Amino acid sequence: MLWALCHELLGLALAYGPRGFRPRPHKPHASAEDSAHELWYWIDDHGDIVFPLIGLAIVALVIFGIRRGMTSNVAEMQKKQESKDAIVRMMRAKLLVSAEGVSGELGIDHFSASALLDELVKEGKLVQQKASGGVASYRLKGL
Repeated sequence: MLWALCHELLGLALAYGPRGFRPRPHKPHASAEDSAHELWYWIDDHGDIVFPLIGLAIVALVIFGIRRGMTSNVAEMQKKQESKDAIVRMMRAKLLVSAEGVSGELGIDHFSASALLDELVKEGKLVQQKASGGVASYRLKGL
């Protein structure tokens, strides 16, 4: 049933298309000096097929890029959440931690550890305590 419908739609598209698949006369071209000119002449002669195919390829690349970006964002957010959960588990064992301690435990750089700790403070899970020397330490909220 579906195959017959697709066959009929293809037949209508070919019958009522601008020219169908009837060959059209090609423009006269100057003799090609090299293969690059031959390529451009061929594209000019078959532009009614080539340009829609190029457009479809561009649309496919854009869709592929969007999907790839979405999956990488999801994986990045999942990794970040796992790191936050590991920090909270570490906090339950040690009570007070600093960014240096977190970076050593989790194997991440100091700036990423500090950013994760700040996000946990903003979420309300941790409380920041300033110690002497300007080093910030963190504890679980409510302890």
